[in-house]
Amino acid sequence: MSDKILMTPGPTMVPKEVLDVCHLQPYHHRTPEFYELFSCLNSNLKKIFKTNMDVLTLTSSGTGGMEAVVANLFKKGDKVLVASIGHFGERFYDITKAYGLDSDIIDFGWGNAVDLNKLEDALKKNEYKALIVTQNETSTGVTNDIKAIADVAKRHDVPVIVDAVSSLGGIPLEMDEWGLDAVVTCSQKCLMSPPGLSFVALSERAWQMAEESDLPKYYFDLKKARRGVQKEKPDNPYTPAVSTIMAVKKATDMLLNIGMDTVYKNQHLIGEKVRKTIKDIGLKLFPDESISSDLLTAVEVPEGYKAGDIINYMSERGILITGGQAHLKGKIIRIGHMGYITDEMLDLTFDALKNALSDLS
Repeated sequence: MSDKILMTPGPTMVPKEVLDVCHLQPYHHRTPEFYELFSCLNSNLKKIFKTNMDVLTLTSSGTGGMEAVVANLFKKGDKVLVASIGHFGERFYDITKAYGLDSDIIDFGWGNAVDLNKLEDALKKNEYKALIVTQNETSTGVTNDIKAIADVAKRHDVPVIVDAVSSLGGIPLEMDEWGLDAVVTCSQKCLMSPPGLSFVALSERAWQMAEESDLPKYYFDLKKARRGVQKEKPDNPYTPAVSTIMAVKKATDMLLNIGMDTVYKNQHLIGEKVRKTIKDIGLKLFPDESISSDLLTAVEVPEGYKAGDIINYMSERGILITGGQAHLKGKIIRIGHMGYITDEMLDLTFDALKNALSDLS
């Protein structure tokens, strides 16, 4: 392979079939061809979100989708709880503060999952307008049990907002069945497409919250986006990233043709293979294996090595991985294996890592 293999938290590798679509001339976004394309994409996304609600397409990264949820669901001063297990939980908290919410953050620590008992105690202490939580925390390689978290929130009648930016389409998430009120994801992770789009779905309860919201929004006004989706000829309020929409339509066709249960099973097998190989090499996983992600593996940097040296060595050999963030910088390396991953990609990554440890010792 001449190009670098992206074993990162995102962007991720894009299948040839999807790349071929990216090379086509884009549709004009006010034409019958686009309306049909967008309608099919919306149908695919509902199947992957596991919801009967509309899924809205925004031209932004996943962070834009996170901001859109905050801007559309709350009033200034609303009290919300963010359950954080790493960098992206903290990011969601920062967004709530930027919009003037009275936010609390319960920090379970980088490398841990949400403790359900502590969460229950926190929800008892205040009347929160919502609970915000990350399903798959790529800064640490930890996956939260969203169903169990939603069950706790349900006992307190608290709406649940899920950052599924790096997880939707790779590990199970049942929006309607689990009673989730807002779910956010994006194009460049498990959906096997280039960056450029975020996707947001809201429950009926969340749409009622949107009716009462008084926070400023214009480009990210979800009510405008919903009106566009519900037209006989569905479209976006503004010019979208048409080529990326074309790509995601193709990628979601591929996922659904495989079958989501099979996708989840395959992703779990990949996660198990990566974790076993890492241990066989003699390295240590950063989080406890019981909460380790099937989509990204965080590995402790062994004594005597520098994370940057390992990353640079592998990059020079065509394999791109990433290091730790914030206080974990220099302490861990992160190997992404979400979305489009082949055995060849995994084998080349393992070989490059083994050679790095040998040659840098």
